[in-house]
Amino acid sequence: MYPKLGQQSCSGRCSNSSSRGSLQQQQHVRAHQPAQPRRRRVACAAATKTSVSQMSASMKEMRSSMESSENEQLKVLMAGFRGQNLDESDFASANVRMSLVTDLQDAGLTDALPLAYDPEAINRYWDTRPTAVITRITQLMGIAGNFISGLALDVAQGKLKDNEVKRAIQLRDIVTSLGPAYIKLGQALSIRPDILSPAAMNELQKLCDKVPSFDSAVAMQVINDELGAPWYEIYADLTPEPIAAASLGQVYRGRLKTGEEVAVKVQRPGVLETVTVDLYIIRKIGLFLRKFPQLTTDVVALLDEWAARFFDELDYVKEGRNATIFSQQMAADLPQASRRCSRRALHSVMSTCDAA
Repeated sequence: MYPKLGQQSCSGRCSNSSSRGSLQQQQHVRAHQPAQPRRRRVACAAATKTSVSQMSASMKEMRSSMESSENEQLKVLMAGFRGQNLDESDFASANVRMSLVTDLQDAGLTDALPLAYDPEAINRYWDTRPTAVITRITQLMGIAGNFISGLALDVAQGKLKDNEVKRAIQLRDIVTSLGPAYIKLGQALSIRPDILSPAAMNELQKLCDKVPSFDSAVAMQVINDELGAPWYEIYADLTPEPIAAASLGQVYRGRLKTGEEVAVKVQRPGVLETVTVDLYIIRKIGLFLRKFPQLTTDVVALLDEWAARFFDELDYVKEGRNATIFSQQMAADLPQASRRCSRRALHSVMSTCDAA
């Protein structure tokens, strides 16, 4: 094919191209190939534009069909995606308590923990504290044990479908009780319909904004320790209780002595210890699973990638720096952010719409 095309395209000038190897033949064909007509390119662009419009219309039709479906599971899923399962409460139910590793702070051992994700440093730290690790494992099993046994009973009795909502509520409370690492995992699972049922997804979505708060007296002490002064020397006013709580900390509404209204974010005590011991335990399980070649998912690699990003969220200095960069980039549209922060305490000026 190629020699014939070459002979037709440039007579004898390239008649020997067939003897110079297939690479030269391909280059020759490309060099002498006629240009694509412009009208054809225009037609392709028009077809692409039309296909995008058709795709958009098809997606709207599909969404409308899903929302009007008689399938109850599908209705629950769509309601969850639209946030219709959320209520006006700011925190988790009063009987849910987050279990954190806090006793190590009193022992003065936190300085040995890395402030950036380092699996080897975490291993060295917890390898020398087997009692604390066993205590945490016992704590985790105690919290999740009733749920697992109840789930097994549902399977045995064929009532898995009947008790689906009940178990989903239990799962949300259990994930909340297990602490920040598991809450973050629960949040990630809340948008995975390929893994969880719609009912379970809806309950886990509440982990995004309904987490137990911790004692405000403890939070005020964190502000004192981290910012180097009591809160009343820094702020003219500060709400006595948090206005919101998340997996890593909680937020107070405050006012600086210069008059600006600020959001004050305080990290939970014991978060670093709890997160690292949980990562240590999960990573050990992942290393054990590597012994089974039939399991193709590398749990350790996935965990390391996720944990590195998770550790970034623990550093409020980095968060404050990012807020400043963002405010500079959005200076024309948003008020400038003023901040004061340490690794575990941060305040930033609230925008007009936030303060309303």
